[in-house]
Amino acid sequence: MVEFYKYLCLTPDGEPARITIATGPVIIKNKKVLVVKHGDDAGWKFPGGRLRDDCSAQENAKREVKEELGLDVSIEGEPFVVTFTREKDGVQEYVILMHYRATILNGGRPKKARDVREVAWLPINELPDDCMPNIKPAVRALSEI
Repeated sequence: MVEFYKYLCLTPDGEPARITIATGPVIIKNKKVLVVKHGDDAGWKFPGGRLRDDCSAQENAKREVKEELGLDVSIEGEPFVVTFTREKDGVQEYVILMHYRATILNGGRPKKARDVREVAWLPINELPDDCMPNIKPAVRALSEI
């Protein structure tokens, strides 16, 4: 199994680079969005994680939210994709985040896995400043579905 995390690739100019691809569900209910804080990250993010080559992007999003919060979800529609580049130690990294609108199945309630520090339902019209940069644009785009 390959996990697309800092996976070796080339730039269009043939220079060595890295690529990270991650997927996750955007769960909006009653004008609130489900977010988590985990690991060493300071900001709120969607549940989700790095894409593996043994499943589709949609399956990956479902698996990640099940692992992090114990939730079964259905995926709705096409992804909202956020891309950016960053540099570390002189190596360019391309990051692709694929967010899917999702609905919790069977009335499930989030239960934190051990790597999840906090879980919150944040009002979509009052998202705090400590959200990761992809949160607000994804919520705007996917709350209209």
